Amino acid sequence: MITPDDIDTFAAGGESETTEFKETTGQRQAAARTLSAMLNGQGGRVLFGVRPNGGVVGQQVADKTLEDVTQVCREIHPRYPPSIERVTVPDGDGREVLVVSVPSGSAKPYAYKGNYFVRSGAATVDMPDEVQLSLVLERAHAFDRWELAPSAREVDAIDRAEVTAFRDDAIANNRAPFEAGAEVPEVLRSLGLVDDADGPNRAAIALFATGGALGGEYSMLGCHLVAVDGTDLGEDLLDESLVERNAFAALRAAFDFCRKHLTQPVHLEGLQAEVGLEVPELVIREALANAFAHRDYATAGRVQVRVYTDRLEVVSPGGLHFGLTTTDLYVPHGSHPWNPLVIGALYRRGIVDQLGSGTLRMVRLCAAAGLGRPVFSATPAAVTCAIPRKGYWVSPDGSSTAITDVEASALRALADGPRQRGDLADEFGLPDTTTRDLLARLRDHGLVHPEGHGRGATWVLGPG
Repeated sequence: MITPDDIDTFAAGGESETTEFKETTGQRQAAARTLSAMLNGQGGRVLFGVRPNGGVVGQQVADKTLEDVTQVCREIHPRYPPSIERVTVPDGDGREVLVVSVPSGSAKPYAYKGNYFVRSGAATVDMPDEVQLSLVLERAHAFDRWELAPSAREVDAIDRAEVTAFRDDAIANNRAPFEAGAEVPEVLRSLGLVDDADGPNRAAIALFATGGALGGEYSMLGCHLVAVDGTDLGEDLLDESLVERNAFAALRAAFDFCRKHLTQPVHLEGLQAEVGLEVPELVIREALANAFAHRDYATAGRVQVRVYTDRLEVVSPGGLHFGLTTTDLYVPHGSHPWNPLVIGALYRRGIVDQLGSGTLRMVRLCAAAGLGRPVFSATPAAVTCAIPRKGYWVSPDGSSTAITDVEASALRALADGPRQRGDLADEFGLPDTTTRDLLARLRDHGLVHPEGHGRGATWVLGPG
């Protein structure tokens, strides 16, 4: 129950993405438009009886007042009756504030009088066409996922050796929903990949199909691998491979390709020795797993893996869904799998770990290796993850800059925990002014930020 103190708190906080003030219910149509926008976003509340400046004045509320508000909200579709609470204004001669609240809707997009709106800060604005299309597809996706449809393939299209290897890996990882020694049909059934009447579904084909089963409507499965002698696709190719195999086989091929082209050799007395990867193995694995797990399988085009001289790029067909933005990938965020069956199989095999945490782990591991952070970009057609190679960082626009040894060392130090500027100066034997300039460069590239002010500030990884 909302109290008068709660009203004062809302009013003092001002209008925002989740709060709007209306002085009277005479503005109820504009309020209904805002409520539809809040249903399309994080949810929120409209307070009738509060001025735009936060002044709590209340209004006289009768049964007809409530009916008018309820009636205007009936023009929001899909229908979602809001919660309405009456809160008496202290010393207000019987005046009340009406608080009309909605959550984040589960059937987006919502329209008011046939028009779609979103919140932009404290304003209600028209929903962009691409956002509307994305939300429509997400709503349809809940009822008609690509991976659930019958595959139009027989059981002999399944690679039994791959299923058996999956079974053993899942058991070894203590993530198996079946007993040791389970037969192939039992494994597939436990994963929701086969129907006794219709045979294997599309997710089963994506995960376990033999190479010969991937023609026609499954030509987008697999991946395209290229290594480039330069920083863009227009330059000479060093290596290229088209992998037309199931997701597990394609993941292995892509990982081997990255190992081949990201291993730095050194010369010791005329002999060549491998000294490991420029990019941590776990970062490569996470980037590849995300691409296969979250891609839109209904979209034409394969996963693309591109090794440039300054970065590794992994491109996943389809955009971000469920309101997720590239900014969200750098902070703790929930997991909303577009392909629950596919990502569930990757999890059971140990290819992905705790859902929703992989991008954060990539950022930490890159810093610990003295690399700039991964850069994520998204369009409605694809999501790209760009990971800098040793000696570089990558800017949000895709360009790269060389990173010095001391800058890489500072990133490794901050990956171990926050540091004050003086601690870093002592650790590296640098003058204070040099350390200050070093941290400023890292900050300008969005790699670190200070918490606090002046020399006593604590420096941590990530943009501020």
